[in-house]
Amino acid sequence: MIANLLDRGADLVERADVCVIGSGAGGAVAAAELAAAGRKVVVLEQGHHWTARDFTQREDEMLPRLFEEGGMRMTRDASVTILQGRNIGGSTVHNLCYAFRTPDPILRMWREEHGLTGLSPEALEPSFQRVERQLRVKQIQEHQVNSLNRIVRAGAEELGYSGFVTRHNRENCIGAGYCILGCSYDAKMSMLVTYVPRADAAGAAIYAGARAERIEAEGGRVRRVLGSAVDLDGRPRASIEVQAPVVVLAAGAVASPDLLLRSGLGGDAVGRNLHLHPSVMAAGFFDDDLHAYRGIPQSYYIDQFIDLERDPHRGYVLMPIAGFPVMVATQLPGFGREHARRMRGFSKMAGLLVLLHDRTAGRVESGGALAKPKIGYRLEPDDARQLAEGLVHCAEVLFAGGAREVVIPYQPEPLVLARGDDPRAILERGVVQGEIPIASTHPQSTCRMGVDEAAGVVDPWGEVFGVRGLFVADMSVFPTSLGAPPQITTAALADRTAHHILARGSEPAA
Repeated sequence: MIANLLDRGADLVERADVCVIGSGAGGAVAAAELAAAGRKVVVLEQGHHWTARDFTQREDEMLPRLFEEGGMRMTRDASVTILQGRNIGGSTVHNLCYAFRTPDPILRMWREEHGLTGLSPEALEPSFQRVERQLRVKQIQEHQVNSLNRIVRAGAEELGYSGFVTRHNRENCIGAGYCILGCSYDAKMSMLVTYVPRADAAGAAIYAGARAERIEAEGGRVRRVLGSAVDLDGRPRASIEVQAPVVVLAAGAVASPDLLLRSGLGGDAVGRNLHLHPSVMAAGFFDDDLHAYRGIPQSYYIDQFIDLERDPHRGYVLMPIAGFPVMVATQLPGFGREHARRMRGFSKMAGLLVLLHDRTAGRVESGGALAKPKIGYRLEPDDARQLAEGLVHCAEVLFAGGAREVVIPYQPEPLVLARGDDPRAILERGVVQGEIPIASTHPQSTCRMGVDEAAGVVDPWGEVFGVRGLFVADMSVFPTSLGAPPQITTAALADRTAHHILARGSEPAA
């Protein structure tokens, strides 16, 4: 059963074996695995249940529907925009479907430096296989590489930079290109069309418009989840109480620590160690129309500037990016006629971004309301330097791919490079927060795994220290920045946690 709580018109009181908070890459997997094994599962999702028929391919309609704070969630100083999903299926509904397993060197670092000896490729293999099978992960085919990604590949190959065509989780994709606004054709194998229906078929009760507001524990055991039924604007309309001896918190690396903090659970490390995978972008303008958004938006991946075997702590990748008019207009600098001139070149524009494997550690704290947490993040000098260095390489790749002009969107004065200009001029401007748009789609590590409370918030299976039966199963459990797209890692760790819960047997009733 998938139901909108507002349609009930009454308070919700439930007893369950497991209450799952969140329905994204972690929560949906945990719910489906536990329900399929016969557990009575209740899922609480604060967002709405939107489906393919609701995905209108219009930014003005889809951004408020699919994103926290309408796509305008920001750090406290407004220097970094953080894009997170708010709907059944979570961020998998709007993501761009890169399908990477956890890099082996990252797992090795987690074992050797964080004591997480069970996180080996061999131990995770069953979870990876189950997740990739459910999400229909496959290699992107050559004919599916669109104009944007072909240009990026051509530029990389001209320069001798290492890169490759990746894997993804799409089935029968028609190449419409509106992935970030939700797939109108159910070709994206998001949680919305894979694990959520599987959980539903196994008997899970999945409630949309259900905001968890407090987790209660007694005697060192989790007991219940309290919250509110909320409308599309987040206004409370009724109360929620779910009594359960097991709670799986999978609300994301901003909301999960916020909820733990509001509940007084998890210890001093909750909300700390925030990594963002921050990204900055360069825009290349070409002589001919590209229509870069058409087709699969991201299929090529430049890994020349990250070598996790040599140094698992740092590096960055270059990834193609294409937006739609509103998104692009907010990123391009300038005003009036100058801004309009650049926007008239929309069809001739190609974007390339730097995605940083960051060492900077920020923090999430509770704000005045659940919908408005305080997010602090200030780039360390070396991370800022790497982002600037990455922009130099973005400009090089775009010019090598045929761009006549590259714009680095500094505010208020952009850096405009013509073919033949030295892109190292970017290093003089650098990357300074507040002077260039910085975005994040991968917040992580705020409830990180560790061997004890001094090292983290949860144990190697995702269980919160000191609270039996309370687990975290989202990107917040990563001990460090992942250094790669996180969808498959998140889902695999949630699968591992769910099977651990099953192996442990039934918990005492709440």
